[in-house]
Amino acid sequence: MSAAQSSIEPETRALPPEAYDAARALGIDEDRLERIARVSLAYGDAVGIIDALRIQSWSEDGLTIPQMRLLWALRDEDGLPVGALAEHLGVNPSTITGHVDRLVRQGLVRREEDADDRRIVRNYLTPDGVATVGTMRHIAGAYMLNILKRLDNAQLDRLEAALADLNTAAAAARHELSQA
Repeated sequence: MSAAQSSIEPETRALPPEAYDAARALGIDEDRLERIARVSLAYGDAVGIIDALRIQSWSEDGLTIPQMRLLWALRDEDGLPVGALAEHLGVNPSTITGHVDRLVRQGLVRREEDADDRRIVRNYLTPDGVATVGTMRHIAGAYMLNILKRLDNAQLDRLEAALADLNTAAAAARHELSQA
């Protein structure tokens, strides 16, 4: 069905015409696409709750968003080499090298040769790096507690279930992409 033949009138469409074309190519009907778009916007709004706080805190520490993402990746799996960090963050290894260089100069990351293979250089959070990530988590956690305390138990149950579903879908999507 073309945009002109759509079941949704052009003036009420929330998305650009190319989104409908892409959805059709993926086998997603227009009503479901509209719903996915609404959920996506709500998710973006929800993420924005913490993002402004995080960005302010990162800026105060002299960190960029890519540098903070790198610190978070090392928090999740300390000791990753540049190639694995680049893959994890979906960027070019040369991009990661520049960010790691700056984080090393800031004393947040240290490099260490792999004991078994000296060609591999592993990246680790320093104690200051651990503290920086911990501070970010603490600030965001306290802020989220202040928000979530306003939800009753039924709302918390629905949110918990929805977030679990979202994380499961995200893991499946990541797995699918890694197999491509």
